[in-house]
Amino acid sequence: MKTKDNLSQTIQKLEKNKTTSHLLIGFDGFVDEIIHVVDQRENPSEYKRLKTIKALSERIAAVAGLSANIELVPVQQKLGGNGPIMANAVMAQGQEVTYIGALGKHQIDPVFHDMAEKCRKAISLADPGHTDALEFHDGKLMLGKMDSLVNVNLKSLQSELPEEALRSLLSETDLVAFTNWTMLSNLNEIISAFGKIIDTLDKKPRVFIDLADPQKRTKKAIREVLDILSSMPCDTVLSMNMSESTIISEVLGIKEEELMPRAEKIRKKMGIFGIVIHPLHGAAMATEQGPVWTDGPYTEEPKLTTGAGDNFNAGFCNAWLAGLEPAQCLMTGVCTSGYYVRNEGSPSRDELLQFMKKWESLNCGEI
Repeated sequence: MKTKDNLSQTIQKLEKNKTTSHLLIGFDGFVDEIIHVVDQRENPSEYKRLKTIKALSERIAAVAGLSANIELVPVQQKLGGNGPIMANAVMAQGQEVTYIGALGKHQIDPVFHDMAEKCRKAISLADPGHTDALEFHDGKLMLGKMDSLVNVNLKSLQSELPEEALRSLLSETDLVAFTNWTMLSNLNEIISAFGKIIDTLDKKPRVFIDLADPQKRTKKAIREVLDILSSMPCDTVLSMNMSESTIISEVLGIKEEELMPRAEKIRKKMGIFGIVIHPLHGAAMATEQGPVWTDGPYTEEPKLTTGAGDNFNAGFCNAWLAGLEPAQCLMTGVCTSGYYVRNEGSPSRDELLQFMKKWESLNCGEI
């Protein structure tokens, strides 16, 4: 299907949809410090940024064996973590959220106050991590400090939500989103516990998971979580960016460079409902009906990239819960992300539709 046709159909269905769903999202939480890397300092208040990760790598490589002074300029401190950013984006489009994660051990950190107040309920299991997010036009480097996240585990969850309370919560939930598996070393036990409870429910929530750059985890650990996901007793979607899909392919013994066949082969190997792969220029999804692709509203000069993938995930899940087709779910995802990187914030339902209509009026050209 042509991009504009898919966009037009997606707009029509989103305009008609008036349903509200309840999502349970977790389990991380970070205080993000958005940082620019200085290329050249012009005066005390003005500087030129290093625009690309490659430029930074070349700057570092050039001083190997010597030394260097690289200036970092903090430009913003904000709520961070895949889960909180996704939760905010989901709620911006009118959904209800229960959030469980690392928002503060004894009290919720001020950076999460607004999010927590918008949630149906916010449950904190540990102190948040801290991320220095170095922003570039071609991506970002996330430098994380996350010792506190070891306390996000089944024991701390059960202390806040005993099994019957969790069962009751899951019975009222339409979708469970597990985010940032890579940084949460004890998340497997939580996912497995959820699976056992979901198996006993008459109305089973859907499950959505984003592993979040599993490169630092061992192949054995990645294989273990993939096996857990394969055994989930409900419709399950695994969402990945381009790099993550390469890692998962290697773990599964799949050799495929093209994204649509890659998604299809991963899905067949895992035996789950759907596989999503979202590079910068668009997104692919494979289900039982086969693979689909949609282009996205790509920009070479995003204002903010940290959280772009989480906004894609939020848009995708909102469309999935609204009953849209896979290609339309992808379109909602890429447009939610497209709005976010241009406006440094998640779109409301009306803002998303206005953005999509503007892109449609430009025949899906540069926006």
